[in-house]
Amino acid sequence: MAEEKEKSAEKEAGKIQSIELETEMKRSYIDYAMSVIVGRALPDVRDGLKPVHRRILYAMQELGLEHSRSYKKSARIVGEVMGKYHPHGDSAIYETLCRMAQDFSLRYPLIDGQGNFGSIDGDSAAAMRYCVTGDTLLLTDAGIIPIGTISKEKESVLDFKVLNCEGKRKPASKFFNSGKHKVIRIVTEQGYELKGTFNHPVLCWYLNNLGMPTLTWKLLEDVTKKDYVALHRGAGLFSDKDAELSQYYPKNDKQQKVGLPGKMNSDLAFLLGALVSEGSFHQKQIIFNNKDLDFYRKIKSIVEQQFGGVKLYERKIKGGCLEFSLYHQRAVEFLINVGLKAVRSEGKAIPFSVLRSKKETIKSFLKGLFEGDGSVVVHKDKRHGGRSVELTYTSKSERLIKELKILLLNFGITSTLPYRDKRNGCYKLSLTGVENIKKFKEEIGFFSEKKQSRLLEVDSLNENRMSKTDFIPFLSEYLRENYPGEFVQKHNFDRYNNLEKHKDELTSHLRPADNNLVAWLLKNRFFFNRVNQIERLEKEEFVYSIKVENACHSFVANGFINHNTEARLASVAGELLYDLEKETVNWQPNFDETLQEPAVLPSKIPNLLINGSTGIAVGMATNIPPHNLTEVVQALILTIENPNVTLEEIMEVLPGPDFPSGGYILGRRGIDSAYRTGHGIIILQAHTDIEDMGHNRQAIVVTQLPYEINKANLVADIARLAEDKVVVGISTVRDESDKDGIRVMIELKAGEDPDLVLNQLYKHSSLRTSYGINTLALVEGRPRILTLQELLTEFLSHRRNIIVRRTRYDLKKAQERLHILEGYLIALANIDKVIKLIRSSASLLEAKEGLQEKFKLSEKQADAVLAMPLSRLTGLEQGKIRDESADLNKKIVEYEAILASPGKVNGIIKSELNDLVKRYGDERRTQIIASEVMEFSEIDLIKPEDTVITLSATGYIKRLPLDTYRRQRRGGRGVLAGASKENDYLKEMVLANTRDYLLFFTNLGRVYWLLAYQVPEQSRQAKGRPIINLLRLLEGESITAIVPVPDFSAEKFLFLATEKGVVKKTRLSAYSHPRAGGIIALTLREKDYLAGVRVTTGEHKIFLTTRNGMAICFPESNVRTMGRIASGVHGIRLKGSDMVVGVEALSEPSPLLTVCERGYGKRTRSDSYRVQKRAGMGIIDIKTDKRNGKVVTMRMVKDTDEMLILSQKGQAIRISGAGIRCIGRNTKGVKLINILPDDRITDIIVNEITEEVVGDKEKDT
Repeated sequence: MAEEKEKSAEKEAGKIQSIELETEMKRSYIDYAMSVIVGRALPDVRDGLKPVHRRILYAMQELGLEHSRSYKKSARIVGEVMGKYHPHGDSAIYETLCRMAQDFSLRYPLIDGQGNFGSIDGDSAAAMRYCVTGDTLLLTDAGIIPIGTISKEKESVLDFKVLNCEGKRKPASKFFNSGKHKVIRIVTEQGYELKGTFNHPVLCWYLNNLGMPTLTWKLLEDVTKKDYVALHRGAGLFSDKDAELSQYYPKNDKQQKVGLPGKMNSDLAFLLGALVSEGSFHQKQIIFNNKDLDFYRKIKSIVEQQFGGVKLYERKIKGGCLEFSLYHQRAVEFLINVGLKAVRSEGKAIPFSVLRSKKETIKSFLKGLFEGDGSVVVHKDKRHGGRSVELTYTSKSERLIKELKILLLNFGITSTLPYRDKRNGCYKLSLTGVENIKKFKEEIGFFSEKKQSRLLEVDSLNENRMSKTDFIPFLSEYLRENYPGEFVQKHNFDRYNNLEKHKDELTSHLRPADNNLVAWLLKNRFFFNRVNQIERLEKEEFVYSIKVENACHSFVANGFINHNTEARLASVAGELLYDLEKETVNWQPNFDETLQEPAVLPSKIPNLLINGSTGIAVGMATNIPPHNLTEVVQALILTIENPNVTLEEIMEVLPGPDFPSGGYILGRRGIDSAYRTGHGIIILQAHTDIEDMGHNRQAIVVTQLPYEINKANLVADIARLAEDKVVVGISTVRDESDKDGIRVMIELKAGEDPDLVLNQLYKHSSLRTSYGINTLALVEGRPRILTLQELLTEFLSHRRNIIVRRTRYDLKKAQERLHILEGYLIALANIDKVIKLIRSSASLLEAKEGLQEKFKLSEKQADAVLAMPLSRLTGLEQGKIRDESADLNKKIVEYEAILASPGKVNGIIKSELNDLVKRYGDERRTQIIASEVMEFSEIDLIKPEDTVITLSATGYIKRLPLDTYRRQRRGGRGVLAGASKENDYLKEMVLANTRDYLLFFTNLGRVYWLLAYQVPEQSRQAKGRPIINLLRLLEGESITAIVPVPDFSAEKFLFLATEKGVVKKTRLSAYSHPRAGGIIALTLREKDYLAGVRVTTGEHKIFLTTRNGMAICFPESNVRTMGRIASGVHGIRLKGSDMVVGVEALSEPSPLLTVCERGYGKRTRSDSYRVQKRAGMGIIDIKTDKRNGKVVTMRMVKDTDEMLILSQKGQAIRISGAGIRCIGRNTKGVKLINILPDDRITDIIVNEITEEVVGDKEKDT
């Protein structure tokens, strides 16, 4: 034995080859790459399909799912494809099937789907199958049926109706037993339960990307304990008739005869309800007793009435009760047969015959049931006006409690999670909420006067009580977040009674989409219940499903709303498969070589062009856009008629792609590049309209999207852009899309320019996007980049090959048939001899050989003659044979002519293409705009408007609209300019346009660059954002001056002055490209800081003013132009600790306003200041005594100007220049603003007046 093992090992060792790792890795990688390229990722240029698409279509044809046939469950299709042709997992196959059914993905969908196959919002498709366990109660118009009891067959035809998700009756046509599977059990907080397969979908309530509550389908395996399921409790569904009972009569003829009811009725249902609660079985007898003698006598009378001739054994028992025994076995067996369980209390259930009866009959059952083990108690309750009503039912049977919950839910009555008493093992089911108990009173009620009178107490309770368990999640929060008005903020709308009560007034506050949401909620009144338990059961169970004949394929079972999909081939897919049976294509073995599959489809339609393709292979990718069928056909015909046609001529009939979502293509350059080289980038843009909303407001309405853009994500992105103020001018954005099409409403603020907002959206959102074209496809099994002309030529080459192979097949079949007919004609011409020969032959073989020898027939002809029925010998049949033979001869001539003439082949192709256009051709959806995309700079997208930039002493910056500060009379108190805090105040305030560039000069002599609109816009009371979040300041660096400039003209200069009187003039263009870390603005001398900056032309008069009230005026020409990093020259000589606090540059004589820190100032004409040479001591400008305080700044203020004066504590006043009269130079001035004793003026800004001065009509604050 050991020797044999050793020999075997030596033999195996001989097979081992020594290969370098690098070589093996290269070979393996290439093998893998080619497998992916050819076998999965790239389409074939001939039929435009990848293998998985081709296999799905072929398998559906094999299943008989042509467009004219009925739909079949998607799971059946996926199973067929995976089991026979594509063993790569059901998820990948199903996702591919769904995409082929999506009219927003394919220009001409190849699958006709029923159900939810996904949406343009990115919603997932429903599961390919729904399967629930056999005990799931299905609502039908034939009764409430456990789904597992519908049929014993694997599949069977149904003829009843079910409830869909909208509460409408829809026909169910098929039942499916899907076999044993692993299942998940979910239980809600109130005890509603469902068991189903992992991929079984249920309807859930959630917040979408916009924060709006809505419904979505979730698979059981994806459901979490945070999810709310939607339970149906609207208009219930019951059987249209009472159950026929004669089929349940006992078969034992030896039993004593008693009368039996032939149909379920209200009395029998009441009896069954009482027996389920209070009845028991003992020694094959049914026993019933009760303290309530009226109830007892009612049950006894029903027994005697329903079972004519029956006798009861009656006795008194302890507690003053009466008890009877029903011992007639025919009656007992009948009750068992109709569903009364002969079990102990723990095994009781609702009889199936009751569940399959009318609503009124079931009411009687419930009345009897609750009369037995139900109770109603009125409690004293201080919280609820002194009283509350409790309605309960108690049973040891968990099954009975579960069935009772579903039955009550079908009446619109919800119940709580059953409580199990550990002492006696009983389950207690409670009905809570005033509305619930009222519904029980109205629909069911009690038999006894005592219980009924207690139940009537509910009428006196407050209807406005809020249920703890019955509410609409997320609704109130959503409304309050979107509607800041007092009415919405004050009221609670998450209870149906409150929503109903306030709906009329609420309607006036809500937008149409939200009004629709409220109306839909009130119409359907779903019971939203959070999932409490999720259990993956170890034991497999049989699961079942049904086919529902409506678009959504939903149905109600156990209160849950369930869903699936079905599919068949679309009509256009038939053109891909046309002539497949005529040996038109090559075939190849499937993965396990047990079956054959087509290597390519005949494809009458140019599928690759009209539907496009996308895929990522190893090291390469394809992205081919869809086109319009009519245009592609025109291009193909043009190519047939002129093989040398130019691309320009083709593009006259085929101008570009045509996407299923519509929209625009901007420019032709990308299309031309893609068609000419196989590579190109095109720009796609949404279709938008501008709607006037009145009151100077407009809205942008998006009705078509760029291809493959997720609508829900787009809406969420636009909302976020508006919230972050990346795009300004948007008031609200909402999705108003419905079954009629896309409609995204973008409401603008009053006065906003919609074109400007649109340009911002095009830049920052997917309303405009690029689409990269890469026409990579398999040509003879190898990947190749193709031009448009090559794509057309390859398709035509494929069709020529198909037509030739089809014609050869037809020719062969015609010749074979003609050969048989010729044998018939020979036999008919010699019919008497043929009959005589056959009759005289000893065997069939002898007859066959005789025919071949005597009449020169072939073996096939002889077989056909022998098989020919006698009916073919009639004159009429002989004529038909001769006619058929003549017709075949014509066809053979025609087929041979086609094979001999390429022109005839081309003619057939043209005819087939024109026929496709007649049947499937449609109008272009995507418009092509000839002009290329205009490249907008960031500034182009900003609305130009005046704005105020403020900077606090501690470095907080913000932007405010100029009209934030209303104009007042001189000497007013002003308004609060911003939120001030201890040790902080506003030290810099400038007027700028949103399109201006802001130059930030620092104490270290550096300058930083920022666009004005990039400063965050905030409210007047807001603190602002730290400047260090916008500029990369150095440690210890702070802003000392902000200069707004509209552009960096080389003709302009920046004139800078420092606190120590140094001045410098530099060309503005030197500051046009600062780095993120800033650049040097000027070289400051020791302990010197920048005092001010002005933009000049080089020919201004310069005014410097100092803290102690001195001023100097000199020509700008006194200061030569210097480099950016130069330190400058003396502009004014200062005394002591005096410093420069203001600089102004005038091109013509104008009034100058000098402002002091205590709110006083004066306005003096500039020609009152004599012109000096720079570096002088200056002259007295204003007196800086105790009343005035020190000088803050000097500014030019004309009569047509207005100014904004700012204090340390945040006070600001906006006053007109004309309101301050001009006075002499060396004076004390007048009060400009009334400030508090401990406050100081920090700065002023000046701009031109744009409106009339108004008085103070409101209190200054």
